[in-house]
Amino acid sequence: MQGALRRALRTLYPATPDVMSLARVHVWRDRRYVGERNGTVLAWQGFSANLRRIDSRMRTVYVDFVPYDYDQAMARELFGAEFALKLGKTGPAVITYVLDFPVDKSAEITRAGFVPRIMGRTIHACAIAPVSEYLADNPASHASTVIELLMLQRALANGRRAIHGVEVALQHLLHQSGFLATYLLSQRLEVVAIDAPRRAGDFGHDLDAHVRIRGESREYRLGIEVYLQGIRYHRDTIPAYVSRFHLDAMMVVAPRDPWPDLAPGFASPVSAHRLARLSQIADAPGVGIHHLPLSKVIDRLAQTAGGIDAIWPAARGSFLNIV
Repeated sequence: MQGALRRALRTLYPATPDVMSLARVHVWRDRRYVGERNGTVLAWQGFSANLRRIDSRMRTVYVDFVPYDYDQAMARELFGAEFALKLGKTGPAVITYVLDFPVDKSAEITRAGFVPRIMGRTIHACAIAPVSEYLADNPASHASTVIELLMLQRALANGRRAIHGVEVALQHLLHQSGFLATYLLSQRLEVVAIDAPRRAGDFGHDLDAHVRIRGESREYRLGIEVYLQGIRYHRDTIPAYVSRFHLDAMMVVAPRDPWPDLAPGFASPVSAHRLARLSQIADAPGVGIHHLPLSKVIDRLAQTAGGIDAIWPAARGSFLNIV
């Protein structure tokens, strides 16, 4: 847990001295927040980082180990129905969360793929993972979850315009840095062309590429769509883009695999299939859908000077330069 938090901090603030010192051990031990059992107050313990110490616009992010199987009635009373239901399904869990959303943001937190935890007049946005799943996952994925939650916090504080600005900046960085070309080559494709990002507000996928399977002559048209929150309206627009622009495949850069949400939208008139590797683009009829996890992108850009740092200052402050 500490490793995931430190990795996220290093990614977001690569030029900040001693940023790792922000990650500290903490314990929540208050019956109003975590409950009690047999007269003993329970405890959530883990690590937190108060980003306000280095960035006045940010707050604290937490990663806690919760070793309890909560009684559902007590969990609903403490945390609200949605959080109680999710925690009841996972049992002992690792919970990553940020605090102090207004109560009217619950639906937006859910749409972004997180679980709202109701705490009086405020809500926490949470990612809940069973302990076994958390330990099995790539640490970069956990760091990505921390970053997503912080972006969500800034987005809901500043409105949709804020998160859209970060997405636009990421599109340009992926194109200009050569990241996309390098990734396509790693998928055993030859890159014919990658167009610059589409102008914000125009109908269509974010970037357009023409590729060949290595050693073959046929060209394929690949759409690239980038988003940093839950799939939301993309479940409708991605099938529409595929049909309108006659795409052979769509690569989706996103936190989570979009295929389960996208599959129903391709039932008709265009069939689709999931592509584990883009080099399989010619292996089946219809359009291929390939997921490039945001955690992989963040991890790679964090290793590059001027990488993720070119995006994150926008998430912390002024978006006027990139929207």
